[in-house]
Amino acid sequence: MAFKLGSKFSLKLVKNQKGSFDYKIIRYEDFEKTFKLFETEKLFAKNPEKETIEVIFGIGYSRDGKEEKDYKTVMLLRNNYDFPLQYDADIKIWNKDDFEKTTVTPLYPGTRHTEFWPYKIDYIALINFTHFSYQKHE
Repeated sequence: MAFKLGSKFSLKLVKNQKGSFDYKIIRYEDFEKTFKLFETEKLFAKNPEKETIEVIFGIGYSRDGKEEKDYKTVMLLRNNYDFPLQYDADIKIWNKDDFEKTTVTPLYPGTRHTEFWPYKIDYIALINFTHFSYQKHE
């Protein structure tokens, strides 16, 4: 499933037979407002529902937002599970016909994450959720 730019939603993970997770969309709403990139905590619920992932996929801006280059496509996530997660994401850039893979960072428990791109993305697909294991480097 792909989510359109301007979406706010919550996911509930469901373990599948491959040992990873599928998900159910438990809440969805359109999200049309732009937001300042480093002032996003108010966009999430004050008391998050446990065992969910909250996602906002929209347009954020840096600096004062007066120039076009200040605006970015942004995905904000909050992992309300008590374990870290890894996932994959495919994006549909506005001027291309096909989806392409993009890099994303792991989601640590109880934390917010920000992913952003310097160009407009029409859709994003979140797939292959798995437990993320920490590896010590020596």
